[in-house]
Amino acid sequence: MCLAGMTALTPVASAAETLTFGTGNVVIHPLNERIMTPWAERVNASADGAVEIVVRHGQMLVNADNYMDRVTDDVVQIAFGMLVFNPGRFPRALVSTIPLIEGSAEASAMAFCSMYEAGAFDAELGDLVPLFFVPFPQSSAHLNGAPLTSLSDLEGKKIMVGSPTTSQIVSAYGGTPLSIILPEHYQSMQRGTADGSFMTFTAFPAFRLDEVTTDHLKLPLGGATGMVFMDRARFEALPDAARAVLDANSGCAVTREVGAEVDRWEADSQAYVEAKGSHTINQIAPAELETLRADLGEQLFASFIDRAPDGQVILDQWMAAMAAARRELGEID
Repeated sequence: MCLAGMTALTPVASAAETLTFGTGNVVIHPLNERIMTPWAERVNASADGAVEIVVRHGQMLVNADNYMDRVTDDVVQIAFGMLVFNPGRFPRALVSTIPLIEGSAEASAMAFCSMYEAGAFDAELGDLVPLFFVPFPQSSAHLNGAPLTSLSDLEGKKIMVGSPTTSQIVSAYGGTPLSIILPEHYQSMQRGTADGSFMTFTAFPAFRLDEVTTDHLKLPLGGATGMVFMDRARFEALPDAARAVLDANSGCAVTREVGAEVDRWEADSQAYVEAKGSHTINQIAPAELETLRADLGEQLFASFIDRAPDGQVILDQWMAAMAAARRELGEID
């Protein structure tokens, strides 16, 4: 009786708020190893019992098709998703996919997050809370079993692309653009359904794309942006202490750190491909890049402007933000 009374009168520490984080990636994906898992561990280590993030990898729970629904339906409370996989939902945010605007992933991180904080994407992201953005570097061109020293080598080739603007480049050089999701790239090139792709080197180790490509051409074919996010109503319903922990581990400073890590990942991935010994990596000639800009630049920009609400304003802000970020990083004078 005495013990029961003491238990009833003894304060009980409140349980940590548990948030399930669906990454949508296979367990050993470099994105998990480099970014997602370390971030969750950092949050948990600093939470002092206020919140606990439980990471769930794999594509059964969260994937490219359902990441928005999984969060809004509260199946998971945090998810990672690429904005380009839901273009109808995020037309303005696809500004980071526009080709021929040069810059590192870190510069892209700084530019995109500064625009988000300024309200440029409120119409698309207002009901969400991005904890941080994940910028991806500029895509390059890749072929399997054919030389690739110039974009003219795309003539007659079937090329997998990730955005409408890059489709225009393939078509302009006599190729056929294909819309095939990244997890199917290996099989598509192995079977000859596709001859090549526009893709970042970061995808190569995880998807073994080095096994089905031989030649590569580096040029600024556009980046992409993902985000780790929560539903705004769910975030605002968290206890104050839990929100404070997440606020301290989110935002533009974290996004910039992620961008710098993605740049290291891209460099490591290119080195991985080069070390295979059976690959040729070329850089587009400056004169050809300028010709590409002159011939297609305005057309590519106009394509984005036509598809995205406030397209011209968003594009102007993006180009200015990228230039400012690159100057701050010393990438340009």
